[in-house]
Amino acid sequence: MQGGDSFSNLQLSTEQLTPLHAVQLESVARRYRLLRQGVNAVFFTVLWFVLLCCYLQPWWPLPVDLSDTVFHGLWVIPFLGLLRALYCWQSDKHKLFALREHDISYKSGIFFQKMITQPVVRIQHIELKQGPLERKTALARLQLFSAGGAMHTFEIPGLHLEQAQQIRQFVLQHKDALQDEQQQ
Repeated sequence: MQGGDSFSNLQLSTEQLTPLHAVQLESVARRYRLLRQGVNAVFFTVLWFVLLCCYLQPWWPLPVDLSDTVFHGLWVIPFLGLLRALYCWQSDKHKLFALREHDISYKSGIFFQKMITQPVVRIQHIELKQGPLERKTALARLQLFSAGGAMHTFEIPGLHLEQAQQIRQFVLQHKDALQDEQQQ
């Protein structure tokens, strides 16, 4: 500490604290939700066609037990695909994030919700990631890493590419400025 600095550790009342629900959260891009639905539809459609081809192929007869299982799979696969589509649609609606002066928050979950808040000064590095489908749809994910962890602290999926680049740039610029401000 500097000679003129004095340490304080005042008692805080919980009524004085900003409520967590006061944070203005933004949802992920609608394009992200549509992309996930498309990937889900393609996966279950291909799986259904593979089962259908196995069931209808004329080259080698299927054992009765396997034939019955494949036949039931032809009815179960679309049902599972529909359940997965409904779950993904709802879970993607609950993926929210907020960027504030000193921290970034991410909230997710339908039944069991969690909210992670990472102070900007505690971010070691931040990665902008894109898979091939995300590149095609101009979407990106941000992974935030804090000190001491081998894995990312959290990931914000489904951001517009420009938005992800702006957030990344903000964090990189403000991280050092906030650390310098705290040291003074």
